[in-house]
Amino acid sequence: MSTGRTAEGGYQAGARRSFAVGSEMAWAAWGEATGLVRWLGACSQALTEGAQAELADGTRVQVVRQVPPKQLRLRLERDEWPRARTVQLRVLPSVHGVTVALHAEGLPDAGVREELLSRWTRALESWNAFSGRTVEVNREGAPTREPAGKKGARKPPALEKGLAEQTAASLKKQGPSKRMKKAVAAKQPRAEKKAAPVKKAVAKKARAAKKAATPSRAGRRKTTSRRSK
Repeated sequence: MSTGRTAEGGYQAGARRSFAVGSEMAWAAWGEATGLVRWLGACSQALTEGAQAELADGTRVQVVRQVPPKQLRLRLERDEWPRARTVQLRVLPSVHGVTVALHAEGLPDAGVREELLSRWTRALESWNAFSGRTVEVNREGAPTREPAGKKGARKPPALEKGLAEQTAASLKKQGPSKRMKKAVAAKQPRAEKKAAPVKKAVAKKARAAKKAATPSRAGRRKTTSRRSK
């Protein structure tokens, strides 16, 4: 069986790297909508478990499982793909911080697998994460470090050079997704019938009351004939 080949006939791929940061910082940088561009693609929608979204390239996304700040499992679909793919992000504890682990299943061939591995490896190596921790070195023992997650560690670094501009351009080109358009249309209030002006309504009631109080011509003739007799 070739490297990455599964028993079902598809391919899988995985890449990981450790960082000296806290899990909250790693999750904000990789597991939230703005951070998905690092390893998956540009997405303007916040992700919640069970929800559906759409990437800027048209890939449909379903959130299978979301456990912040530990795990994000997504199902990806495109019309031209023969089968759906599954990708997963896991933030695992490590000796000096966390390990960001990326994994994919359902890949169609070895070429797609190698391309994905290359992109993920570059993304992990390009993440310039700095925890903001103080490190004190002494001759008597191992260096002492502040726990990961303190000071600036909760604020993830900005997107890598050029990535923010690329993301903005992709989302602008995409425009509102079909699901977003449907959601906006559903929230629009129904058009209400315009109420008749108050003055017209009052005048109409007054005319009706006057008409009811005024006797008809036939009634006036009968009354006159009775009086004459």
